[in-house]
Amino acid sequence: MKWLKKRYWNTRKGDNWVFSSRKGDNPIELIRHTNIKTNIGHIKVRGDASVFDGNLTYWSTRMGKHPQMPKRTASLIKKQKGKCAHCKLFFREEDVIETDHIIPTAAGGKDEYKNLQLLHRHCHDKKTKSDLKIIDNYQRRKRMEEFYKWFNKLNWIWKEDITTMI
Repeated sequence: MKWLKKRYWNTRKGDNWVFSSRKGDNPIELIRHTNIKTNIGHIKVRGDASVFDGNLTYWSTRMGKHPQMPKRTASLIKKQKGKCAHCKLFFREEDVIETDHIIPTAAGGKDEYKNLQLLHRHCHDKKTKSDLKIIDNYQRRKRMEEFYKWFNKLNWIWKEDITTMI
């Protein structure tokens, strides 16, 4: 076991437990995760604010400024003024927030910012259930349009009130 310590663990800058190589003039060492600086800053809470004060507008807006919040989600929170588009309740920090297409893509909706909204997870489940009817109607209409296109390409004439193919 001593050979392991001698080979892999060296002394660097007064620290006896640095995982590094001894080869060459510029030894390679493993950087400790505690020495890595991150650019994720802490956003200070306003002096008089408390999560228990009922000011959900402040906390929803603050959540949108969180450094780990995706930019798209943050801009949608700002656009929706911190509220769920379905139930109109404010988002809280512990809520699971999901991005939803206002018009489902399966029903012809585009994957664009103006067709997106934020919902609580349970609100998203409810909306998805109602969207299934919209999607079903859209797909039926599309199938009928395809059938009419096919049907109209055929050469039909009317003979004694009956369509007949030429």
